[in-house]
Amino acid sequence: MTTVIMIFILPIGIVIYFWDKKNYREALELFESYILKVKSSGLSEDEMIKKIEMMFYKNDYQISRHAKEHFIAEKKHFNIGTLLIMFGLMNVIGLALYLIFYSFILKPRRLLINVKSEHVLRAL
Repeated sequence: MTTVIMIFILPIGIVIYFWDKKNYREALELFESYILKVKSSGLSEDEMIKKIEMMFYKNDYQISRHAKEHFIAEKKHFNIGTLLIMFGLMNVIGLALYLIFYSFILKPRRLLINVKSEHVLRAL
């Protein structure tokens, strides 16, 4: 049974892991293009920031720090590819280790959104 799991689950997990990394980069590009579109829409600064914050809330990000010109959005990213890799390598122990890692060790991905800057979105 263990060999069957490693033959099928592990390669699927590796493919999903790299697919997820590519999707994350594409999502950042979409976020940045949306922010630039809102920035050039002619809204007041408060309306612009509220609209951008709502976009992040709808994508399950939490706003951790908020200043007049910038804010930080953060989100813990559950990566199913990593979970499958851990399961493929260590079976049920791998599942438990990944859940412990996700719950206690994994730090959220943080994005700095600065509406006044030329580069409006930056990963921290």
